[in-house]
Formats: sequence, structure tokens, C-alpha cells
Amino acid sequence: MLVRARWENETRILMLSGRFDKFGRVPVETALAAGEGRPCHHVVMDFSRVSSMDSAGIGRLLLLYHSLRRKDIALTVINPKPSVEALLDLAGLATIIPIMQENPEVRSVA
Repeated sequence: MLVRARWENETRILMLSGRFDKFGRVPVETALAAGEGRPCHHVVMDFSRVSSMDSAGIGRLLLLYHSLRRKDIALTVINPKPSVEALLDLAGLATIIPIMQENPEVRSVA
């Protein structure tokens, strides 16, 4: 898993590439830690280049959601491939984490 990170005001944008599984935790946490100390109210994870996801990835995403929520930081997932979006929906994550197909704020940064 590769993670590129950017800022758009107080939004941390993570662009993920590859398979989101148990090994995806370290690159995501590293990207988020690089922004520590800077005001952040929202993390947007761009899944457009995430090729697949497994149950460990779902667990990691849920842990990240709860960790960010404790800090009053919102989490949104954008542009997942249909198979990944179906998995997120099946796992029930779509009921707690906003999942969208496009975000103009991120598009202007990319």
C-alpha cells in the first residue's frame, strides 16, 4: 500500500494505492502522523486506486474511524471501486463512514 498525503485547509487528504489489508495500517498511520500538530477537522481517504480490501482492512478502517472520532475529526472515504464499495457496504461501514464517489474539494487539490 502506498499513501500520498496532502492538505486542503484543515482537511488531510490521503490518496491510497494498492491493497488495503493488515499491512495498510503503517503507511496510513505514518501519513497521518506527519500532519500531527497541524489543525485537522477532516480526513478524506481517496480509495480510487485501492485495488482490493479484505477483512483486516475493514477492521483497520473501523479502528481509524474510532480513533479520529475521539479527536473530533471526521472521516470520509471517496471513490472506491465497485467491489470495494460493495464490501464496505456489506460490512456495514457505509452506515457510519460517509462513502462517496466524488469530492470536488479533493479534485481541486489533485
